[in-house]
Amino acid sequence: MQINETYQKIKQDLEKYYSSKDNNRWRNKFHIEMPFGLVNDPNGLAYYNDEYYIFYQWNPFGCEHKTKHWGLVKTKDFVNFTMPEIILKPEDWFDKDGCYSGGAYVKDDILKLFYTGNVKGPNNERESYQCIVDYHKEGSFEKKGVIIEKQPEGYTAHFRDPMIFVENNTYYMVLGIQNKDLKGRVLIYKSEDIEKWELIGELETDMKDFGYMWECPNIFRVSEDKFAFMFSPQGLKAEELRYQNIYQSGYVIGDLDLNEVSLTNYSEFKEIDMGFDFYAPQVFKHNGRNIMIGWIGMPDKDNEYATSQYGWMLGLTMPRVLEYKDEVLYQKPLELIENLREKKIIDINNQIEENYVVKLGPKSVECKLDLDLSNIENLDIRFKFKDEYISLLYNKKDEVCILDRSNMELGGKGIRKFKLKAEDSMKLHMFIDNSVMEIYYQDGLETTTLMYFPKEEGLEIEIKNNININTLQVWNLRGIKYEK
Repeated sequence: MQINETYQKIKQDLEKYYSSKDNNRWRNKFHIEMPFGLVNDPNGLAYYNDEYYIFYQWNPFGCEHKTKHWGLVKTKDFVNFTMPEIILKPEDWFDKDGCYSGGAYVKDDILKLFYTGNVKGPNNERESYQCIVDYHKEGSFEKKGVIIEKQPEGYTAHFRDPMIFVENNTYYMVLGIQNKDLKGRVLIYKSEDIEKWELIGELETDMKDFGYMWECPNIFRVSEDKFAFMFSPQGLKAEELRYQNIYQSGYVIGDLDLNEVSLTNYSEFKEIDMGFDFYAPQVFKHNGRNIMIGWIGMPDKDNEYATSQYGWMLGLTMPRVLEYKDEVLYQKPLELIENLREKKIIDINNQIEENYVVKLGPKSVECKLDLDLSNIENLDIRFKFKDEYISLLYNKKDEVCILDRSNMELGGKGIRKFKLKAEDSMKLHMFIDNSVMEIYYQDGLETTTLMYFPKEEGLEIEIKNNININTLQVWNLRGIKYEK
C-alpha cells in the first residue's frame, strides 16, 4: 500500500470510529486518547489562533513504542475538539525512525514546532537531530529540516526533547542529554531569530549523579526572580516515600543565570505527581499562567495496560494550572474543565456518617470531598468495583498517604506512598474516568494519576470509619466530542 493510501485509511478509520459508539468499559470519556494505537508524550502545547493546540506522540499502527508521529487535536473549551489528525510523519532522512518529542512557540503569527528526529543505523546505533516546522493558521505546515545536527562532543546520542523559553528578548532552547559518563544533563542553546541556534553550555547544577538521562526538560518562570526546572530523570533508586516508579517526573525551583548557564539556590527535587502512571509533562504559558499536561503512562511498563488487547493504549492528563506558593508548585484543574459538568448528583454538608457509601453507578464523575480529621487518626477510602477495589489510606500521625491497587486483578498493582500534611481536614478533588483517575490532595499540594482496569461496570466510593463529611459534591461529566 502506498504511503498516502495508508494515511488516507487512518483518516477514514478515525471518521468511522467517531461516527459510531464504542462500548468498551475502559474507553475514557473525558481524557484525550486515540481510537487505535499508542499515545505518549504531549508535544508542542500552545495557545494559538484562539485555540489550545495539543500535539502528542502517536503510533497509529500499533501499541508498540515505535513509528512515532505527531498527532494533533484543537479545542477552545476542552469539551469540543477537532478530529485527531497526523501532522508529523517519520518519512525524512532526519526523522525516519521517529518524530520524537518537542515544544512550540508562536512567532510572527506562525506556530513554530520543534522536535527530535530519530535515526537508527544498521546496528541500532542512534542519531538525533533537532528539527523545526512552521505551522500556519489555515492548517498547512512545512518541515524546514534540521537546526541542530547531532550532539556536541562529550555526550551520547541520547539528545532530545527541545523546549523553548524567552528571556530578555532572546530565545532559549533546553534539551535533555546524556554525557559520556552516562549521567543525565541538559544543554541550553540561544537564538535571536528562533531558527539559528548557538550552544551556550550545559546547565550547571549540583545534581551530578541524578539518573542516567534527563528527558522532557522544561524551564519556566514562576515568580519575579525564581524559575522552575522540570524534567524526567531516569535511573533514580526507589525509596519508601519517593521515586517509586521506574522513572520520575519532577522539578526544582531556583535562581537561573543564563550568562553563567547555572541554576543555584534551588529546592530539593520534588515529584510533580505521586501516582503510578504519570510521565513526560510539558508546560506552556497562556494569559500569564503556566499550564501543564502530562502523559498518562509509564515507559517500559506496557504489560500493565490492559487496553492493548483491544488495539489502543494510554492518553493525556487533563490540563493543570501550576501556582507557585510556599516554595512549591500547587496544581489545580484548568477552569475550562468545569464545562464538562453535566449534572450535580450529590451535595452534602456537615454530615456525620459511619462507613458512608457513595453509589455512583457509571463512572465518569468529578468529586470534591472534604473530610474532618480532627477526631480520627486514620482515613480509609475505597473505590469499589464489586469484588475489586483501590484503597486510599492516610495516617495523620505519620503524615503518610498510601494509594494501593493490589486488589485489582488486571493491570498494574502495588502501592505508592508519599508524605502529605493534613491536620484538620483532608481535601480531595477527584476526576474518575472509565480507566483513569486524577486525584488532587490538599488544594493541589500533591496529585496522583493512575490507570485501572476493573472487570465489572459500576463504581462505589466507600468512606470507612465514623467521620464527619464537611462537604461532598459529585457531578456527572459529559464526554468530550471530536468533530471535523
